[in-house]
Amino acid sequence: MRVLILRINADYYAVPMESVHQVLRHPQVTEVPMAPAGLLGVLNVRGEIVPFFDTGTLTGSGVLRNPPFAVLLSGDKDLMALATLELPTTAEFDEPVAPGAKPGELGVYSQGDRLITLVNIEELVNNQPELSRAS
Repeated sequence: MRVLILRINADYYAVPMESVHQVLRHPQVTEVPMAPAGLLGVLNVRGEIVPFFDTGTLTGSGVLRNPPFAVLLSGDKDLMALATLELPTTAEFDEPVAPGAKPGELGVYSQGDRLITLVNIEELVNNQPELSRAS
């Protein structure tokens, strides 16, 4: 399976490449007043308003401050964007070395000297009721 790897604080997460549309450098974020934790704001992508999620909050890795990259993904219904701290890279995953430990985690994979958790972003968002209403 081909994936895109995102650095979220000290951890690494991956999303399936088939859901990825593009990576944005220095996204122009419009903050949303009284937005729930985990929603950094929205992005205007070719006229479409896209929720921009704090991937650190979604995964429990810690809040991301001023992330320099956004990854646009297809959700079940609409586009969404995920924050990441460095330019994402691609990889091929075969078999996981461990199952996911939390809801939304599909498995843990080994790449070199690091472990990478494959996630289902829709499930991570849906497990946080205040965010699922915002998306």
